[in-house]
Amino acid sequence: MSAAMTTAKISFGIVAATILGATSTAWGADYYEGKTVTIVVGSPAGSSYDLYSRLLAQGLTKYIPGKPTVIVRDMPGGAGIVSAGYMFDAAPRDGTYIGSAVSTVTTGPILHPEMAKIDITKFGWLGNVSKDIYFAYVWNTVPISTFDEAKTTQVVMGGVAVGASSVDLAIASNYLFGTKFKIVTGYGDQNAIRMALERGEVHGSFGAVYGTVKATQPDLLTDGKVKIIMQHGFQKHRDLPNVPLFLDQAKTDRDRQMLRFMLAPTETAKPFYVPPGVPAERVEILRRAFDRTIRDPDFLRAAEKAKLEVVEPSTGEELAALVQQIATTPPEVVEQVRQLLASFK
Repeated sequence: MSAAMTTAKISFGIVAATILGATSTAWGADYYEGKTVTIVVGSPAGSSYDLYSRLLAQGLTKYIPGKPTVIVRDMPGGAGIVSAGYMFDAAPRDGTYIGSAVSTVTTGPILHPEMAKIDITKFGWLGNVSKDIYFAYVWNTVPISTFDEAKTTQVVMGGVAVGASSVDLAIASNYLFGTKFKIVTGYGDQNAIRMALERGEVHGSFGAVYGTVKATQPDLLTDGKVKIIMQHGFQKHRDLPNVPLFLDQAKTDRDRQMLRFMLAPTETAKPFYVPPGVPAERVEILRRAFDRTIRDPDFLRAAEKAKLEVVEPSTGEELAALVQQIATTPPEVVEQVRQLLASFK
């Protein structure tokens, strides 16, 4: 059994196993037979969100009673805010529209309410396909090897922009822990940062998705081209048991609250949901279809072939509980994060 399949099997545990039989199959077949279900993706075609959604669509067609046609519609824009706004305000409330959200949909509307009036607790959360563990690394020739050494030696970290983990977490590190990262923005993605590394423009990145780097730039890890100094998430990645966890660096409850809020998107990396107001019985049907799909060996093999990680997927109930925790982050903590990111020049 592959690592991806083993992880998915273990992570669902008893919770998913005890609720898989709850669907009213007859009722669902009566409703969904002959219908089309649309998955609205908040990022462009070819993105990881789009690829996960297309794999999920195949399973949902199989497991939703009545076997409806499931299609994917990409609606990029505003770092996922455009699609989330559509799902919140305009998408049909009949169980035929599913949102595939970017990870920051759980924190973005709270951090930037001026961008979209979205109450994330009103969505019907179906589940999360995978967590994303981010990690921080420096080029092998850089004269630091640990996070603590970055507190006394300046290191140039490349990033995308404020709002991306590569930048936000480095800002937080300098503020909370006294690291001396010089943050250079404007790099479009990790591929651009890799090129900047090789040109000597930057020394590393403080926020890259471990699974993506492992799949698309494996030589960075296998050939020892970089040194990993930190990982970001609520738990450690199975491949990085000896790399320290950023959250563990917090010394006060306030610092821990800030980091948990900023790291929440790592826990909600590939979330799926329905608009507010979808009847509860249809949410239940879609949740159970989601659970079955994520546990399906065909889905897991396809994900592994496509180099898409399935790390500790969550049920809809688990995801909804986490979203509720995020939404109740104390306003003063949210404001502190907002001001910290706004202070970056």
